[in-house]
Amino acid sequence: MELNNLFHSIARWRAGEVDDPSYAALYFLHWQAATHGRRFASRRIKSDPRPDPVTWLKETSGLDRQRVREYMLWYFERYQFFGVTGNVPAALSAWLRMEWPLTLCEHIPNSREVLAMQAQGTRPVTVLSTWPRMLDPVLTKPNAFAFMVHDLEHAWKFYHDPAMFLQQRDFFRLLLVAEADGCFDAYLRDAVFSVKFDYLISDMNTHTLHAAQFLRAILVEFHLRRENLRHPGGLTMAARNGVCRVMVSLLGSEWLAEVERRMIRNVINPA
Repeated sequence: MELNNLFHSIARWRAGEVDDPSYAALYFLHWQAATHGRRFASRRIKSDPRPDPVTWLKETSGLDRQRVREYMLWYFERYQFFGVTGNVPAALSAWLRMEWPLTLCEHIPNSREVLAMQAQGTRPVTVLSTWPRMLDPVLTKPNAFAFMVHDLEHAWKFYHDPAMFLQQRDFFRLLLVAEADGCFDAYLRDAVFSVKFDYLISDMNTHTLHAAQFLRAILVEFHLRRENLRHPGGLTMAARNGVCRVMVSLLGSEWLAEVERRMIRNVINPA
């Protein structure tokens, strides 16, 4: 099966014949079939038909928007897919059910775009459809498909626990406001801090406490580099107060106290 067949699905999406989650699911299937052939999927229930990518993709071509989504959802809920974690089809299924408000992107969002999206309660799923660009590396991933899968894995981490989702969304809102207010201006002039801050705001979907620990750690690291120190115990009072000001302004004293209780004393070990 050839990946070039994907362009029929792209054309249907551009014509409005399939919606964003259905297009993402079709894109995923095209790549799976092109990469793994008939091994692309396996049944969860023995009584279900054996997976057949040619049949699946052919049958969708004659369905309207609503029926395409229902068709794709049935398969993504009942089959497992070779080479990806179960979180990936789970994320696609939740998107197809319209439970997770993901945002399909045709470009690679920068870290600030991702931060703004997460503060609004969504995450990007990047689907690059230009040939042969989709075959080339995308940031650290080998191709567009791998990058899309990476986005879907992050979507699962962002949404799968409703309480944790709300905490993450609120944390990203605080970061968005704090950066706009200039809280990180001095730190962002440091190249090492800037790279790690980008990771925090765009590629780190975890418990908010862990994210706060990471932020505190990279703030402390900044001062260690600036003062040419190896151990945080030697930091000046001004540096300590600077870190404390940022954390308190962002999270408040109660959150900061919890972060401090859980940090390993005098060990800086950001993720």
